[in-house]
Amino acid sequence: MRTPQSASTSTMVVTRPTRALPRLPGGELVVEPPPEPERAVPTGVLARLLPAVMLLGSIGFVAVLGPTQPTSWLFGGMFAVSTLGMVLTGAGGRGGGNRAAGVDEDRRDYLRYLAVLRRRVRRLAAEQRTVLELQHPDPTAWPALLTAGRLWERGPADADFGQLRIGRGDQWLATRLVPPQTGPVEGIEPITALALRRFLREHAVVPELPVSVSLRACGAIWLESPGPAGDAAPARALARALVLQYALLHSPLDARLVVIAPAALAPHWDWVCWLPHTAHPELRDTAGPVRMVAASADEVRRWWAADLAGRAAGPGAAQPHLLIVLDGGLDGPGPWAGGAGVTVLRIGTAPGRRPGSAVLRLVVGPDRLHRARVADQPPVQLGRPDGVAVAEAAACARRLARFRPAGDTAAGPARSGRPTPGLPALLELARGSTGIQALRYRWSRTEADRLRVPIGVDDEGRPVTLDLKESAQGGSGPHGLCVGATGSGKSELLRTLVLGLSAAHSPLELNLVLVDFKGGATFGDFTRLPHVSAVITNLADELALVDRMAAA
Repeated sequence: MRTPQSASTSTMVVTRPTRALPRLPGGELVVEPPPEPERAVPTGVLARLLPAVMLLGSIGFVAVLGPTQPTSWLFGGMFAVSTLGMVLTGAGGRGGGNRAAGVDEDRRDYLRYLAVLRRRVRRLAAEQRTVLELQHPDPTAWPALLTAGRLWERGPADADFGQLRIGRGDQWLATRLVPPQTGPVEGIEPITALALRRFLREHAVVPELPVSVSLRACGAIWLESPGPAGDAAPARALARALVLQYALLHSPLDARLVVIAPAALAPHWDWVCWLPHTAHPELRDTAGPVRMVAASADEVRRWWAADLAGRAAGPGAAQPHLLIVLDGGLDGPGPWAGGAGVTVLRIGTAPGRRPGSAVLRLVVGPDRLHRARVADQPPVQLGRPDGVAVAEAAACARRLARFRPAGDTAAGPARSGRPTPGLPALLELARGSTGIQALRYRWSRTEADRLRVPIGVDDEGRPVTLDLKESAQGGSGPHGLCVGATGSGKSELLRTLVLGLSAAHSPLELNLVLVDFKGGATFGDFTRLPHVSAVITNLADELALVDRMAAA
């Protein structure tokens, strides 16, 4: 018997949206130099002797006219006072108070200039942040990307194809600030020089901007943990973020994904089976295209060695890019994966191997990300790494499972031209009637319809129902078992069943306890249903709680 198609999802064909790449502000911004204080011009010998000559002249008046004559004292006093005034104004004129007032005015003008320039630079930094946030959004913002219709927006001809965000860090301002050419330090006004230094130090670098890497430019990326026995969880969370961006922004026709991980790490990577990027373009089994998730590199080599050998001489953009994720300290994949259009993303270091100069080594800590270099060079601080949890990655992968790119012939033959009805149609809910009145209409039903809900359609488009009543009451329950391979739709069937039961029954007569041992991705959205009494998850490491759950 063929498995019915789930009523909660249906395959949707996606055409790459048209887009214009945002442009960063560029160019240069030359900063004017600070004002130089007016230098005091030393006076000549005649200018320094003139007050003394005038003072001697005043004494000469008194001596020539006689000390008893009032006129001699009058003219002599006038000469003495004028000499004293000339000395005082000569010391404080151009070289004294007037010069200090001029310096103060130049200082205020330059500080006003820096204030205007600071507002302009802040606008440039805000524009740069907007462009980079649009081009490299946060990996956890995938619901907003899907809502905005940005799924698979990057093609091989785009300049940002294969660019993936790895975190946030400081970056140079896109419009380069050119510092002024100044003279010796002692010839610069100190207050404005300090203001200029602070301005350049504050605005030449923009903090907390998205930092990205290019898969086209990297044949191998190693995500290492700090220290010889560091925690691999941050590196694995960053790897999930990279894979999620790879699947969100690139079409399966242009980007293929392979995951190699041992069985012990399968819970960390089971979710990638939902991504259409892991479907082999040619190999198929009874469930459809083979999912390229393997426990050893040899199996992947059999899949891709012949194809990669043929593309080594050509440009990588001519064929789909292949991203190989290698986890668990496994050896490989080998020289066959060193051709054009292939990037190996390794979590941890390769056993018994030293990284070459072409390997991008990123040391990932809980809140620190830096690029490791050769032993005699210090690491380059990059910022804070991104990370995505397993449950969030699984939720996104499930959303992407229904989409197929336009022109994908490897997805198998399409179903009949008859449109597949959704769950509201199978529950006989009118289009747009999602309020409480429509649900109350469904809650008022006969005893024969109790615990009977549609879960999909058959090949002819007829509803397939599941009746959970006991066999004595004409049902097929109350207990059941759902068996299927990874990616076959077991979780989607359970979600359809929970939604159908909740829409067809009142919370007064139906309560649900949802148990998910794989991290909570299956029932993560159902916690707000009034029918749900509890959601039990993440008990894999708490075996004692499993017994308590069974007893409860």
